[in-house]
Amino acid sequence: MEMMDLKEIRLWNIKFNLLTLSEIVDVVSRWINEGKKGIHLTGTNADIVALAQTDDLLRTAIMDSDIVNVDSTLPTYFIKRKGYAFNKRVPTPDVMEEFFKIANSKRQKVYFLGAKQETLDKLKVVLQKEYPNMMISGMQNGYYKIEDEEKIVSNISSESPDYLFIALPSPRKEVFILKYKKLLNVGVFYGVGGALDAKAGILKRPPKWFREYGIEWGLRLLRKPNVYGRRVPLTIKFLKLAIS
Repeated sequence: MEMMDLKEIRLWNIKFNLLTLSEIVDVVSRWINEGKKGIHLTGTNADIVALAQTDDLLRTAIMDSDIVNVDSTLPTYFIKRKGYAFNKRVPTPDVMEEFFKIANSKRQKVYFLGAKQETLDKLKVVLQKEYPNMMISGMQNGYYKIEDEEKIVSNISSESPDYLFIALPSPRKEVFILKYKKLLNVGVFYGVGGALDAKAGILKRPPKWFREYGIEWGLRLLRKPNVYGRRVPLTIKFLKLAIS
């Protein structure tokens, strides 16, 4: 796929790919069918854009990604204000869900790294019911000791999953992907954050109309003010960056 086909732009010291959900899925599916390994996807929201201004590791991970999907409403709005033809954000949970559908139809293998064991246990039940033909080749919670990482990495590579969904916190997630994506026998590396909790039913996603109007952050703030309230300064930092 040529670079121009990926609709890449450079803005706020990082890059974005202004692709639709279906375009992302089509491109990644083509790469997998061609046998490409180490495909790196990153979802960006206002917080990540703000953090990337001073976090060199995060910025490197974004710039080294094959596709950077615009995950939230604020960046989408200001990207459009800058004159780019881009009307709808592409939430990471939606991208992940589409990959599940493809993995189910093609009997592809998926591996999950990160989150709590409770989340993974519930996630497995949900996925086996909803996607019975998708092969879950492994699940490893994120509470492992660093000395166990080599064994975990060896297991991931031996299972050779088509998709590795990573729910480790930053910067562990970025360190892991940058360190191993060119070494492991893995198709796609995708940091999915809290999407695993949502899919497992532990963290309820807001109603679809909330998501369509881009106000799901408000419901999250009401549900967990202590968690999401701490992100307000990052949102303010992004707004200052975007308006300047």
